[in-house]
Amino acid sequence: MWTEEYRPKRLDELVGHDEVVKRLRGFVKEKTIPNLVLWGPKGTGKTSLAYALANELYGEFYDENIMHIETADFVAQGKKWLKENKRFKFFYNEQKSALVIFKEMIREYAALSPINASFKLLFFSNADLLPINAQQALRRIMERSNKTCRFIFSTTKPAGIIPAIRSRCLNLHFGSLDKSGALERLIRSIADEEEITITDRGLKTLRDYARGDAGAAITILEAAASAASSSALTINEQRIEDVAQNAFFQRQKAEELIDLAFRGRHKDLRARLEFLMREERIGGKELLVEIHEVLRRKMQITKDESSLFARLVVYEGEADLNLCTSFNSMIHVEEMLTKMSKVVGHRFL
Repeated sequence: MWTEEYRPKRLDELVGHDEVVKRLRGFVKEKTIPNLVLWGPKGTGKTSLAYALANELYGEFYDENIMHIETADFVAQGKKWLKENKRFKFFYNEQKSALVIFKEMIREYAALSPINASFKLLFFSNADLLPINAQQALRRIMERSNKTCRFIFSTTKPAGIIPAIRSRCLNLHFGSLDKSGALERLIRSIADEEEITITDRGLKTLRDYARGDAGAAITILEAAASAASSSALTINEQRIEDVAQNAFFQRQKAEELIDLAFRGRHKDLRARLEFLMREERIGGKELLVEIHEVLRRKMQITKDESSLFARLVVYEGEADLNLCTSFNSMIHVEEMLTKMSKVVGHRFL
């Protein structure tokens, strides 16, 4: 996959984050780093930075000295994930809860001596998803194992990481690659490397779908290239559209929901929402993210419409808060869409 093939191997290869690289360069030169919190939008290079750091610090002992824990997998699968992960099998105990096993595993790993290095790395992606009590346990482990381990937390929601952890880390912000122009440079460089021509409109369409997510942009480009004939490796707007329509299933469904709401077809809206959430197993939070993006694109906010958009965002915020404690996500998503339909009507159809 191109996302792995073109993943930066060294800090200097990281695109669009010169200040972050500059701040870490001195630490790497001294062969040490502090604990880190990497925060910013999805697909901006947080995971790439963690692996580039490991590669520069450990060289040939790279794999042995970094453990990557995808927090979303642990939270979603619990003991099943721990049991099936070969690195954690030694710690698995059917009689203990997933959280107890997790804490014991982290404590043991952090205390183990690194291989041909002063310390090893524990990298938590989507760290904001960790339960509060797990984060509190991590804080204590960080204090006790500073001589043998460094912790790296990546997140799109830094407020989801407890202050006690954030205060013990160097916090590094990753800005949007799209706004800085770095995403366009990255896509064009990969296209040149693969001997692909991407048109200006094709690139614009790709950026619109990727929304600053480099991983998504590279995946769409690869899919579009593989669908092209070998005699005509030109990627245009239509080819990107064809690939993205299949790749962004949830965004299409969010557009359908918005259209039904704005047309006042509440019965159809409820039926469609029920199908998506119960049959397709799409979560309320996932739909909320896509609904926000659909509204932003559909309204193409002008000065006159900014107050209306702000009102819709308030409805989104209320729904987001309710989803945090709700046992039935559909109720709150439907309520939000109904409120939106009343204030918008047919205006943006």
